[in-house]
Amino acid sequence: MTEMFGAGLLSIAAFVAVISFVVVIHEMGHLYAGRLFGVHAEVFSIGFGPTLATWSDKTGTVWRLAAMPLGGYVRFRGDENAASAPNHKELEALRASRTDAHTVFHFKPVWQRAIIVAAGPLANFVLAIVVFAALGMARGEVISAPLVGGVQAGSPAEVAGFEVGDEVVSVNGSAVRSFTQISQAVMTRPGQPIRFVVERDGEQVILNATPRREVRADGLGGERAMGFLGVSSAPGQREQVRYSLLEAPVYGVTRTWDTASMIGEYMVRLVTGRASLEMINGPIGIATTAGQVANVSVAAPQGAEVALNQRIWAMLLSLAALSAVISVALGLMNLLPIPVLDGGHLVYYAYEAVTQRAPSLAVQEIGFRIGVGLVLTLLVVATWNDLSYLRGLFF
Repeated sequence: MTEMFGAGLLSIAAFVAVISFVVVIHEMGHLYAGRLFGVHAEVFSIGFGPTLATWSDKTGTVWRLAAMPLGGYVRFRGDENAASAPNHKELEALRASRTDAHTVFHFKPVWQRAIIVAAGPLANFVLAIVVFAALGMARGEVISAPLVGGVQAGSPAEVAGFEVGDEVVSVNGSAVRSFTQISQAVMTRPGQPIRFVVERDGEQVILNATPRREVRADGLGGERAMGFLGVSSAPGQREQVRYSLLEAPVYGVTRTWDTASMIGEYMVRLVTGRASLEMINGPIGIATTAGQVANVSVAAPQGAEVALNQRIWAMLLSLAALSAVISVALGLMNLLPIPVLDGGHLVYYAYEAVTQRAPSLAVQEIGFRIGVGLVLTLLVVATWNDLSYLRGLFF
């Protein structure tokens, strides 16, 4: 019972640390881009719900720590709510007074507003680059050569014609440098045809395979539905690489781009009906994964004696890697052209830049309601997936 209680507390702490870190960086992108153009931020909130603590900085911004660490927001002067919807009554008063009009977000030129809004997702991508670069120096990565070491009988790989010794050159036209890239491409494409180019006996061979959907262990103590191909990596073809101070930034950019490409491609296939909704996760899923990562990392390997400080260090590195992935996902999600998200605001600003007038209040109100509906729908789907995973984890 004591161990379970301790694991639960560690899970909660890991979730709060990961989500708060990523969201605060996102909102700071908005905050400091706004300050660059003289926009006054009235409130910077870490979390939602009842206020636990507040303090003010020298610019007059009230920093707020709230009870529910499930996000956060920055509210600029003239905003009605955390989604940056304009407070029209306040804006009319500010426009009439002219005293503080130059500090109002909604009165800034459209290009400045666009930069301020885009700065949040951009901050997430920069964070991911920095974290991946630091991880590249701290622990490096294990690169498994994209060589086929085994083909499971009766698997989609055998049906497609894979053979032991094949070197995978590309997957759906994208070059491959490690076996991990093959696994990631297959995992998110159950039931979807994939075009592989392999090198065999000095010649390139095209193989078309369709991974089948299977519920398999996810390496964190649970099981998830994923694509299964049926090939394994060649033994003895792994290399531990650690990057120098000069190499690490390139590695950080590469990892961030690969992660963004994988998530972005899944989003496109989801919108076009070529991917399942069951891989969407919400706050509960993030909390579960953060807890699993923390507990798996801090636990001593069976039969081995590992110092506590080494286990804590391993946990911090694993949570940092998770933060980088979530940061990329948050950045991409916020760029979706859905009103209430940053991408929706950017669509409005693009319209304003072309037509020289903002969308009507009626259009913005309808867009806001549609956006809220879409976000809530995604949240319901994600929560269902999260609860289904938890049910399989504990029952």
